[in-house]
Amino acid sequence: MRSRLVLLGSVLSALPSVAAVPEKVTFDDHVLPILQNACNNCHNPDKKKAGLDLTSYGTSILGSDGGKVVLPGDAAGSLLLKCIKGTEEPVMPPKGDRLNANDIAIIEKWIALRAPESLTSKGAPVANNVTAAAVSLTRPSGPPPMPGNNLPKSPVLQADRSNALIALAASPWAPVTALGGQKQVLLYHSDTLELLGILPFPEGLPTIVRFSRNGELVMAGGGVGAKSGKVALWKIATGERIATVGNEVDQVLAADLSPDQTTVALGGPNRLLKFYSTKDGKMIRSNKKHTDWVTAVAYSPDGAYVASADRAGGVVVWEAATGAESITLPGHKTAVNALAFLPGLLASAGQDGTVVLWDVAEGKERKKWTAHAGGCEFVDFTPDGKIISCGRDKVAKIWDQTGKALLTTQPLGEIALRAVLSGETVMAGDWNGNVQAFLIADGGKPFGAVATVSTTPPKPPAK
Repeated sequence: MRSRLVLLGSVLSALPSVAAVPEKVTFDDHVLPILQNACNNCHNPDKKKAGLDLTSYGTSILGSDGGKVVLPGDAAGSLLLKCIKGTEEPVMPPKGDRLNANDIAIIEKWIALRAPESLTSKGAPVANNVTAAAVSLTRPSGPPPMPGNNLPKSPVLQADRSNALIALAASPWAPVTALGGQKQVLLYHSDTLELLGILPFPEGLPTIVRFSRNGELVMAGGGVGAKSGKVALWKIATGERIATVGNEVDQVLAADLSPDQTTVALGGPNRLLKFYSTKDGKMIRSNKKHTDWVTAVAYSPDGAYVASADRAGGVVVWEAATGAESITLPGHKTAVNALAFLPGLLASAGQDGTVVLWDVAEGKERKKWTAHAGGCEFVDFTPDGKIISCGRDKVAKIWDQTGKALLTTQPLGEIALRAVLSGETVMAGDWNGNVQAFLIADGGKPFGAVATVSTTPPKPPAK
């Protein structure tokens, strides 16, 4: 236990400070001056070494004789960044001093934010590049996907304070936990609490984070309240952003990726359940059934069904292939906050404090119990069929499918909004944005915490 705490302290103290890197990095204001000083002696319209001209935004995006050197949204895969870091030939600049860490961080962040040209531009679009996956109900063969060492670890945004932790997910097969922060998704090692990488989400605040069923992709949905909403997908191994779907006029509040990775289902304040293709980002269909905000969406493990729930207590199960309504489940009288699937079994968590297990084939309630006094905020299944939940009583709990409590964590500082189980570690986040790690072997005692929305210490007050 002591070694875990010592390691945690070293991890948090080692988080980088990037105060010199602006919140929005643009080519005109930040990147071009660096290139002019270090690169444009060779890469200009006259010399154009390797066919690369870095003196303008258009020619930089166009690339070299060998292809594109900037991949908007994919900093780790961009040749320009690799050459600047010296991890790939030709090393840039070939002579003289290398770029300092701050200049590299600026270029890295610029690419991650989809390479905007100016403060008024939104950045280049990311072409969807999602490969369909085989649907399997068992663990994939081989080592589970883990974030690579080349993922960026510099915060996209340094926040003065944390917000409520409303986006949290655990990989089904690897010791990786994803947390949603302001304009970013942070990946942590669930056992060591080491920061493994940061995925930029410039669209706003993530309200939902999920892993693909095979553990290879990370999905985040969110946006800006009453303005815009998007869902993004990344490869966990490389940090490459491979898809963006949705063009909502409000935040995405709930979303899930189909097990075959071809479709994203999402919902929010507009009361619609929408289906988008991950191949081209186009909307497939829109279902109108809910009478209030759509608050939860979940695909069944075999991809046959998708369930959605709303703020008025409605739960609907749909045929995923056709969008046809299958059954309506009347188990909650108040808001439903979360849904989760096992083969043939659906769990719902409500503001009434209950967790309900449903037999999907028969459309019947199998088990119902009061899980958290005052309200149940979240529920999920673990890969081995256990249930984890949390709520307004400030604790997270693990249950069996009969409703028997197997573990109750020590209380968090505020309302527990999200909780996941990764291996033997329970990660739970609360209303204040604090995320605690609890070890099952210690009976639910906390062994550490991780940084969330504010990945660096708050800025000192102005003098």
